[in-house]
Amino acid sequence: MLVVLAVVAVVVADTGVRLLLAGLGVLGLVRGVALLRSARAGLVERSAAVAGAGAAWFGAVAVGLAFFPPAVAAWTCVVVLAGVLVALVVRAEPARRVRAGLAVGLAVVALAAGTVLAGPTWLAAASVLAVSVAVLAAGVMSVTGALALRRVAAQPAPVAAGCGGCACGAGGCGGLQRG
Repeated sequence: MLVVLAVVAVVVADTGVRLLLAGLGVLGLVRGVALLRSARAGLVERSAAVAGAGAAWFGAVAVGLAFFPPAVAAWTCVVVLAGVLVALVVRAEPARRVRAGLAVGLAVVALAAGTVLAGPTWLAAASVLAVSVAVLAAGVMSVTGALALRRVAAQPAPVAAGCGGCACGAGGCGGLQRG
């Protein structure tokens, strides 16, 4: 579903970004509600419940913003892109934080230069493209992980070998006939 949302956001002119925002909002809302229900049943930790509440809230806001004109959805992607760039620097390991900061700074300078040269609509379009590429990458990784998990699940379970304690693999289990 993420791959389809990303492709539609780039291919369809005005409606695509709204569909991307609404689709991501619905996915966030569903996942957040599922985490909250799991927390109520005691199946997950408190931190997962907090993350679920945040996902549900941001999902509901994203669905609401999708009902506004396409420009609002595009500028929402600008805000999301800014948040992701800040999060990349904050979440980087201390040894790599300077490099992450320089990379984010370079991206910000490139976006600012594009905005100055081409106008503010370019920034919104570039942000929609960046968010779409990130969603596409997440979708491809999800599909790849699901296929790998399916392959692992299809493998037969390994056969237990005797008691596992001796060289013959049959000691103690009655496999060896004694005298």
